Amino acid sequence: MNVPYFDLSRQHQKFITQAQGAFDRILKSGAYILGPALKDLEAEFASYIGTRYALGVGSGTDALIFALRALDIKKGDEVIVPSFTFTATVLAVLHVGATPVFADVDAASFNLDPESARQALSRKTRAILPVHLFGQCADMTVLMAIAKKKKLKVVEDACQAHGALWNKVMAGAFGNAGCFSFYPTKNLGGMGDGGMITTSDEKILRRATQYRNLGKGIDDPFIHDEIGWTSRLDSIQAAFLSIKLKFLDELNRERRAVAELYHKKLAGTPLDLPRETAQAYHVYHLYVIRVPDGKRDALKEHLAASGIPTMIHYATPVHAQPIMKKHKTRKVKLPVTEKLREEVLTLPLFPGMTEPEVDAVATSIKQFFGSSYVKTRA
Repeated sequence: MNVPYFDLSRQHQKFITQAQGAFDRILKSGAYILGPALKDLEAEFASYIGTRYALGVGSGTDALIFALRALDIKKGDEVIVPSFTFTATVLAVLHVGATPVFADVDAASFNLDPESARQALSRKTRAILPVHLFGQCADMTVLMAIAKKKKLKVVEDACQAHGALWNKVMAGAFGNAGCFSFYPTKNLGGMGDGGMITTSDEKILRRATQYRNLGKGIDDPFIHDEIGWTSRLDSIQAAFLSIKLKFLDELNRERRAVAELYHKKLAGTPLDLPRETAQAYHVYHLYVIRVPDGKRDALKEHLAASGIPTMIHYATPVHAQPIMKKHKTRKVKLPVTEKLREEVLTLPLFPGMTEPEVDAVATSIKQFFGSSYVKTRA
């Protein structure tokens, strides 16, 4: 059986008629940029996350940049960030002129290790940028305590964690600001690029509002007193996301159900399967396994030959990316990160994935390890 890595069409069938109706209304209205549809989404998203405000922007990367800039993070400042993340997290730090200082991650959750973050602190540290990776929150209890003690700002990268919880609080509601991406494959994905900043700080809201719209003044749009960008979430995207937001919890439950099937069907294999931290509610943006004994690449090839595509998140952590050769940063030991890059493999998982498709993946994996054990014994 050929198994798709991801299939957006299955989840969109739930609300395709509603989406088409919304598109027609916006087309007739002519309010394509910064219109009522965006204001509605911002209010709905803020209410969902549990913050006072939400601000739609052009991408998750822009959300991170604007949040850091609104907090006056700049050249000479250091920001603690995991290396085991998508490069955009760190690009945001570089864009504002600050220096990323890499910390290691927890081996079970893949999220920022608070103790490693603590060891990475210096007198130049101004902020911590935890990433809620693969759909599970970092340990915000300890990280927020560190930030409070050291008087640091916290910007959450929640681009992979729409609807994830830590101690029953939503990702994106802990720090000074939370940042989300609406890239189509995200748990709350649009039909193109898009992002959102969540915050309860009016100053951050006002500054980010200017950044997204060419630096125009809040009270007088013909006065420019900030250096801004063109980074506006358009009305079509906002209307689509507003509809999809109503289904987000249901779609996340479907992801969790598929993950549970994988847990059961892959039990007993040599794989290290994803684990949900006790205080967390995992929304499984990705289902990332660890493959031991240097067999990751061979398993990937085996699955591909069986018609099952997989991906690697992430074979090259940010500290090892070529871009970092141009930027000096303090060196911190990253043993878990270095281990993960050799072992992680992402299996297909998406809302609407069927049990026979999960069976096909699990069967192929068991076949791979079965033949491997036979060769080892021989």
